Parts: sequence; C-alpha cells; structure tokens
Amino acid sequence: MRLALAIASFVILIVHGAVFYDQFFNKWERHQTAYFDQARSMAKTDAERAGLEGRSPRIEQLIVTSFGESRVDRCTTCHIGIDDPRFNQHAQPLRSHPYTEDMGDRLVNGKWERRHKFADFGCTVCHDGQGRGLETVFAHGEDHYWPDPMLGYVTQNWRADFKPKLKGKEYMQANCALCHTDENFKRTPLVAKGRQLFFSTNCYGCHKIEGLSTGALGPDLSEVGKKFKVDYLWESVVEPRANIATSFMPKFNLSDDDVRALVVFLKSRRGVNFSETSLDRYRATLNKENKGKGEAPAVAVPAVAGGQPVTSPAAPPAAIATASLGEKLINDRSCAACHKIGARDGGVAPDLSFEGLIKGDKWLMEHFRDPRSLVSDSIMPSFGFSNPDYLAMTGYLMSLKTPPAFNNPEEFYKNTCARCHGDKGDGHGMIAAYLDPYPRDLTKAGFMNSKTEDRLMKSIREGVAGTSMPAWGRVINDDQIRQVFNYIQTTYVKDPRRPLKERKLPETNPVASSRESIARGEQTFLQRCTGCHGKKADGKGPNSIDILPRPRNLRNAEFLNSISDRRLFESILYGVQGSAMQSWIDYGLTEKDVGDLINYMRSFNKPKQ
Repeated sequence: MRLALAIASFVILIVHGAVFYDQFFNKWERHQTAYFDQARSMAKTDAERAGLEGRSPRIEQLIVTSFGESRVDRCTTCHIGIDDPRFNQHAQPLRSHPYTEDMGDRLVNGKWERRHKFADFGCTVCHDGQGRGLETVFAHGEDHYWPDPMLGYVTQNWRADFKPKLKGKEYMQANCALCHTDENFKRTPLVAKGRQLFFSTNCYGCHKIEGLSTGALGPDLSEVGKKFKVDYLWESVVEPRANIATSFMPKFNLSDDDVRALVVFLKSRRGVNFSETSLDRYRATLNKENKGKGEAPAVAVPAVAGGQPVTSPAAPPAAIATASLGEKLINDRSCAACHKIGARDGGVAPDLSFEGLIKGDKWLMEHFRDPRSLVSDSIMPSFGFSNPDYLAMTGYLMSLKTPPAFNNPEEFYKNTCARCHGDKGDGHGMIAAYLDPYPRDLTKAGFMNSKTEDRLMKSIREGVAGTSMPAWGRVINDDQIRQVFNYIQTTYVKDPRRPLKERKLPETNPVASSRESIARGEQTFLQRCTGCHGKKADGKGPNSIDILPRPRNLRNAEFLNSISDRRLFESILYGVQGSAMQSWIDYGLTEKDVGDLINYMRSFNKPKQ
C-alpha cells in the first residue's frame, strides 16, 4: 500500500512539474535560449559578442503598417535566427530565411541584401498565418477556424485526397500578386497561368472579378481569396457541387496543375491592390531614406496594375464582321470550353458543329445578347460583347452547314442525340446536368407511349421551344426522322405502342381571360402547385430538388407560348406520365379551375411584340 502511494505521489509530482515547466518556460523561450547559446559559440568578433551580450528571451514583435490593414507579427519570437545567415543549415525554427534572387535579393560586396526586409514587411504578409500566435498550432494557423493558415504549409483538417496537393511554396505567389500585379511578372507564373485559365475556360462569363470581368451568373470572386482557404477553392473547382448542391457550375475535369494555378490565382483575389495603395506610401518612404545615397528603391513597382482579360480582343468594326473573323472571336472567347465545335469539345454545352443547319441568324444574335430570353434556364452567360462581334460570331456559326453523317439511325443517335439523352437513352447524357429542362428519359414507356407518334416526331423535327432540343428537321429528312424514332422506340422504350385513350379536351381555353380569372388562377396555383413549381412559378419549389425531370419552369415564355391550350389542359387534368406531374382531375380540379390557371400562366408569358 505504501509502495503504491509512493509511486502515485511520484507520478503526481512529475505531472505537476511538467505543467509548471510548460507554463513558466514557454517553447519560444527555449528556442531563443538555444539560439543565443549557439550564436555566442559562433561569434568571431568583439562586435558580434557585444551584440549578444545581455540578451535574454523575450517576445519579439513587429507592427506592420505599410501593407493593407495594420498587422502584428510575432513570428521572429520563435524564428529568431531568421535574418542570421550563419543559421542557414539549422533546423527550424532557428533556420535563417534563404536569400534568393527570385525574391529580389542581391549579392553586394559578398553580402546578401534583402529586397523584402522583415522590419518593413513582416512575415504574414507573404506567408499568412496568425502573426500574434506564440504557439505553433495558432501561429501557423493549424486551428481549423483560423481563416488564413500558412500558405503551402498547413493543411489543417482538410480532405485526405487534397492534402498533398495543397502544400508547396508556390502557393505564396498568391500573396506576391497583391503587390506585383503585372500580368507578366516572372515571379508569379502560377498567377499568370491561373488568370489565363480563368478566361480560357470561360470562368469570366459567369464570375465577376473587379477590373477583370463582369460575369453575373455565379458568385463575385473579387475577394474570394480573403473569404476562403485554399482547400475550399480547390474543392470548388474540381467538384462544384461539393459545397453548393444546387450549383450549375460545370465540372471541367482540369489537371491538377491547372487546378493549382486557378486556386493560386483565385487566392490572390483579396479585393486589395498594394501596388495602388500602400506600396506607394512605402516607396515614398524608401525614396526619402535613400535620397542622396544614389540607391534605387528597394521595391520595384509593376508597370501594369490590375490587367484586362487576356483573351478579349478589341471590338472590330461592323464592316469586317465576317465568318473568318467570327471563327477567330469564337476561338479567342473560348466557346469550346463548354461547347463542341468540330474536334474540340468542352463537354458542357450543345454541339455547334453544324449550327447553321439548326438555327437561324436572328435566333443566334438574340441568344448571344441574352441566352435566357430564349432558353430561360440556360447557364450560358450574357457576355456583353459588341454587336459587330456578335454579327461576326453569328456569321461563322451560320457557315457551319455540313450535316452529320447518317449511315444508320443508331450511329446518328450516338453521335448527336446521346450527348443529351445518354448512351442508354435514360436522359443522363454528357451535358444533361447542365440543361434545364433536363433531357427526356426515353426509357420511360409511360411517357413515350402516352404521346402520339406525330407529337413525338414533331419534337424531333421542330425541336422544343425554350429548351435545348434542336430542330433536327433541318438536318435530316422525314424518312430519317422516322428511322430515328423507330430506333428509339425499339431500343430504349421497348414496350409496344398501344392505342391512346380518347380524352375530351377543349382545343382553346373556354374561360375568357380577365383580371378576375387571373386572380382565381393565381390562388389555385398558390394552393396546389407551389410545392413543385415554386411560388414564382419558376420550377424551383421546395420539392423540385428531388424530382427528375425537374418541374417545368412556367415562366419559360418560349416554351409556354409554343404549346396549345389543349396540351396544357391535358397535362394539368391528367398529369404527365413518366414525371412527377400528377392528375389533378383526381384532386377535384374542374375544367373552369384549369382555365383560370391557364389564364394566370399566360398572363406572365405574353409573346414578345
């Protein structure tokens, strides 16, 4: 018993001693003590020994005011040998910061001189991290909630498959670019590559970056580097829906090298430009200090601050808006980052290889100006180019009139239809996720066999207004359309067609449109339809996220104005087989109720004058 009590007392004593030592003798004190001891042993001159005389551990602190918001840097408390070249081979944290011409350092009379002096710049302006922290977990930003961990060093509790990709000193180029904003600055090649990718993959069409792009469909990225860590940026580029389930950003399948360049570029977007603000003050201070010494300023101010889209040429005059120029513009504007044009395929948007057979020039011009005016849920941005540009691009697309081969219906389906409807006919084609309405699932016999052959072949021949379904009747003849329809019926639908039930439906709405009828229709809509179609009738109700095909956007004027009252009556009263649209006649809706609903829907889908 006594032995056990003695052992327990001894353990408690050791624990208390360890806690006492840890509380009163911090790690940074031990680092400084080790530095002073070694520095004294390495001292070779009286001046070196005098400089160390009387020094004892203390918190080292810099207050940096020259760049951005004032910041406190205590990094040299642990990294006390950072500016002592004798410690260039020591282990961290005593190792001195390397000198390198890449950082602008220079060798003068056998001694290195720093371009970025720690007294002026501090450490966190380049490395990030928490400058006030005195323990590694806080100072380096390993605390999961610290917004700016050390770039290229700390990976926190990030996804295991991303961790190896988020380390490396190249990530610090993001902070270099806060001062050195010249597009061709040779020390920030990844920033330059990322900027080029931002335009070549058409990110600029959806996203705004102040001074670079004006996209409005996606989030503003002007300060994205200040808001998010590199792991979030990496994940958002490679898996756009990982953080926002409803995102319609395409998955571009970039290489790791390209993703890294984009991430570094985006991390450099902090909503601040030191070369236009703080750097001027700093340069003035240096000029004052160096006046009369004949010395050049220690900071090279970039010749270009900001930069413009590298792929956006000046708008040409209308007189030279030719197909040849249009081809160049379409290449320069990176349309193939999403679309398929000949051998190039972005795998996101429709095939434009024979667009001159599919659409007319008027449609193309209007679509260029405002894609959502014709396909209301299109993810294609409105780029805001000039009319001469649009004329040239339209001219080029209208020149693409070589039809795809039609050796047999199977080959035609696989080379044209499968892009949207999928190789299995299930609607899950290569670009289906980016289309709204979603492509029809041709394997759903309930839907396919509930429509007449004439209607289905009309959809193939004339397309479906307000959607991405093109008019194939301009590419193949009626006999070939019949062959494609038969191929779909036998290969994907499989169930034999049966005679359709006769339904007595009005050809035109028997309820006259009036303010009262529209008001009644709105009330019925709010009571019955908003769960799927949403209060705005845009197809985005609370149930819509789990429904495929998605509920119709009833504000798609191109679609609504292309279909008859009879078809609307049929869809509402009897539902749409193969979809979530139910038969409302079973829930007490009368023909008059449906007439009011149709008047309500027509009221906000009036044809353009």
